Amino acid sequence: MSMLSGSGLGQGEGRRRRHPVATGFLVVLMMLVLFGATFGAIRLLKGDGGADPSASGTTPGPCVSTTVTPGAALPKPATVTANVYNATDRAGLARTTSTTLKTRGFGIGSVANDPSGKSLATVAEIRYGAKGKDNALLMRFYVPGATLVLDQRNDATIDLVLGAKFKGIADQKAVNAALAKPVVVATGDGCPTPTPAASGTPKPTGTAKPATSKSASPTKS
Repeated sequence: MSMLSGSGLGQGEGRRRRHPVATGFLVVLMMLVLFGATFGAIRLLKGDGGADPSASGTTPGPCVSTTVTPGAALPKPATVTANVYNATDRAGLARTTSTTLKTRGFGIGSVANDPSGKSLATVAEIRYGAKGKDNALLMRFYVPGATLVLDQRNDATIDLVLGAKFKGIADQKAVNAALAKPVVVATGDGCPTPTPAASGTPKPTGTAKPATSKSASPTKS
C-alpha cells in the first residue's frame, strides 16, 4: 500500500511540475500578441502605414496645349439680342448700325440714345450681364476696339453703345476670318497662370453705372 501511494504521489508531482511551463508559454504568447497590436496601432496613428510618404502627395497634371477656334465656342448671331445706343452727337448712328447688325443675323432690341446720357470718346462699349458674356465676346469681333463693360442685368441681352471713334461694323469676311483663326489654349494643373495680356479672352475693363435721369435728344439715335 505504501509503495503504490508513493508511486501515485510521484506521478502527481510530475504533472504539477509541467503546469508552470505551459503557463509561461501562454504568458509569452499573450505578450507577443499585445506587442503586435500596440505596434500596429502606433503606426496607424502616425499615418505612415508603411507606405511611401511621397505617395500621399498630389502630382500636378501635365500642361496640354490645344488649338481651338473662337467661333466654335461662341453663339451664333441669331441667338443674340442687342440693344444699339448712340453716345455721340452723330444723328442716326444707332439706327444705321442696328440695320447693319440685323442684316448680319443679330436680333435687335432697343435703338435709341444712350440711356445713361453719357458721351463716349472711344470706339464703343459692349455692356452685358453674367448670362450674356459669350454674346458680348461675339459682338466684339464685329466691333473691334470696343470695351467690354459688365453690369448687373439678369438676362443675356447686350448693349452696343457707339462712341465717337466708331467707324462701322467690321466686314463680314474679316469677322469670319477672326472667328476661324486658330488659337492655342493651354490647359492642365501644370500650366502657368496666364496674365490678362496673354489670355485669349478679353477682360472687362469697367462696370456700367446706373442710368441717370438726364434725357437725351431723340434726334441723335
